[in-house]
Amino acid sequence: MHSKTVDREALLDVLGKTLAVLEEPSHEIRARLAGLGAGVEDAAGSEAAMMAGVLEDSVEYLRRDTHLVTGPMGAEALARIPSFQNEPYIPSHRALSLLQSALDEYLETHVGVEEVFDPSDPGWVEVAWEKLKALFRGKHPFIRHQQLTDFVEAVGDDLRIALVADWGTGTEHAERVMQQIAAANPTHVIHLGDVYYSGTEREVRTRFLDVIDRFGPAGRVYRALNSNHEMYSGGYAYFDVTLPRFNQAASYFNLRSDRWQIIGLDSGHEDHGLRDPQTEWLRAQVDTAGGRRTILLTHHQLFSAYDDRPKGKKLGKKVAPLLPGIFAWFWGHEHRCIVYGRHLGIHGRCIGHGAIPFTVPFGVPQEVPVLAADERPATPGGSTGIHGFALLSLAGDIATVQFIDEAGIVFHAEQLA
Repeated sequence: MHSKTVDREALLDVLGKTLAVLEEPSHEIRARLAGLGAGVEDAAGSEAAMMAGVLEDSVEYLRRDTHLVTGPMGAEALARIPSFQNEPYIPSHRALSLLQSALDEYLETHVGVEEVFDPSDPGWVEVAWEKLKALFRGKHPFIRHQQLTDFVEAVGDDLRIALVADWGTGTEHAERVMQQIAAANPTHVIHLGDVYYSGTEREVRTRFLDVIDRFGPAGRVYRALNSNHEMYSGGYAYFDVTLPRFNQAASYFNLRSDRWQIIGLDSGHEDHGLRDPQTEWLRAQVDTAGGRRTILLTHHQLFSAYDDRPKGKKLGKKVAPLLPGIFAWFWGHEHRCIVYGRHLGIHGRCIGHGAIPFTVPFGVPQEVPVLAADERPATPGGSTGIHGFALLSLAGDIATVQFIDEAGIVFHAEQLA
């Protein structure tokens, strides 16, 4: 992940200059783009005009978006993360994420050009256009159940499940977190979503699957949830590469034992929602629990003490009637590690600290009770937090959780009751 790609001001500069090039009627880029439009469906106008429109929207969004912009990380933190100059800018914006994918790929394949980057290079514009075509391709078809018993997998009662979220960066932090997951010797590894920047096939293979192959525990059951960043490229790599690789039938599933059921849902295909017919399937799982305790997994959060964006989202509205049957819920999306007090009748846990640098401390929590939040700086005096995962152990009727960081230190341990 290159510093220019995650630097908001540098990204704004690159997109602005690229837009200026596209607006030159005689520029050779316009002619070259005209030959790259094959396969774009339901698109009107020339490729250059379409790309210019996307860039204009992205530049305007960049100028307005201050939600995720924070201060510098500090020299000591930078020593741990040499590729970042500031806390990375990771917007929840489809076109911008695709452009970040394009810029990162271009910088990786054109060694030495980062400091003298020229947005008028036709090679750069072609890479950007190839990524932006995903905007006009639409989403990958959603895989639906045919029977309410579909996607239910029988598992034993003694489970050690490593839960990690927002991890698909391919950085040294991701590598260290996966090494600690391997050391924990889990029976299952479940990623709660986000392969950056837009879940392209190249990113899924190099930043997600390759890192698992090199550092992850072998011979374990792997599962992955869908997310907003996977869907920014349409979700094709997630559905056509990740799921087959994990022998996973769909983007939602139920790992059901005699005493527990661990239910993963797709909150990405419908952003921060629950693409139907998942709701009816989930209701059937809860209704037929038969005394089992239900733990939900999603990428998006149900609530937050530090972010007001989850309020009013479709996910919460669709699941609200079923909350009395939910024991605990783990999610990512928000790049923090938070252990919530019981709220809305459930044990809520945010574990979005898998590999994206995030600012600490978080500040004063609002509305939702917080039992613990990992606000330890990664380095003495630093301002970014430590990455990690949650190890959920189920033994009989007892559920224990350890929050383990990339150095193998247990930040917090609990028994859910």
